[in-house]
Amino acid sequence: MNQPANINDHLFELLVGTSTSPQALPQDLDLLEMPLEGVAAYWLSVKKTLESKKKNDSFLRNEAQHTRELHIRYLLELASSSFTSDKCAALAQVRKQNVLTELSRKYILMAIGLLGIVSRENPQKVMIRFLSKFHIAPIFEKQVFEVAQLILKNLENKDLNKAKFLNIDHKLKTEALIINLIFYCMLARRNGPKSLLDYQDYIASNYFKDGLSLICDGFDYDFVKFRLNLTKKEILEALEKKMDLSADMVTAIKAGMPLQDLYLIAKAYLP
Repeated sequence: MNQPANINDHLFELLVGTSTSPQALPQDLDLLEMPLEGVAAYWLSVKKTLESKKKNDSFLRNEAQHTRELHIRYLLELASSSFTSDKCAALAQVRKQNVLTELSRKYILMAIGLLGIVSRENPQKVMIRFLSKFHIAPIFEKQVFEVAQLILKNLENKDLNKAKFLNIDHKLKTEALIINLIFYCMLARRNGPKSLLDYQDYIASNYFKDGLSLICDGFDYDFVKFRLNLTKKEILEALEKKMDLSADMVTAIKAGMPLQDLYLIAKAYLP
């Protein structure tokens, strides 16, 4: 089979065949990066706008259509739905658990990759650890290594889209995250962990970059593992708090509570 002349086109063709499911690419999860105060301010502004408009549902639907953050968009859709406020609260909790479960697994994958780097573990074993976190493998192992090796081979190719193929981020599709993690495991095993610092500008995840910094500073496996677990716990707890705040405020909006009551809800969550 003829290979595309452009390395990015070649990698794209390989990536198309890696997934074992036809799921679409996930959208951004910006709620993770929003401060708690910003989340409260957003919902208060939504309530204020609703009070100044006559067609509340049309505003909420329009706001949902123009909101890129998926969880907030879903809550806006609930607020404009025909569900009762109690049903909206229940569905918000279901959605929250789904998001937290998926995000937790992505951080676990990053941690497995980092621990493989600090221990110089064979990337094949790292891959097995990745797949052990799924009841059905989300990606074909053979193609993971085919793509990762191609990235490694073309690392100095100026045409390689490094912003895409060298990125580590919780916003990545699971399949892409696994491939990029395996690439970094392979590179670290060949050139040492410190060689990865040359590419940290392409890495969006502070969680991964902080773990890599610990490794390069000489901290051992046990300390790196402890720190990664602690950081993951804190990140997820902070996100859950913002999601709970959002759910309570949306439920209050749905129930037609006055703006002053929403302020009281926000005060319960804010320090």
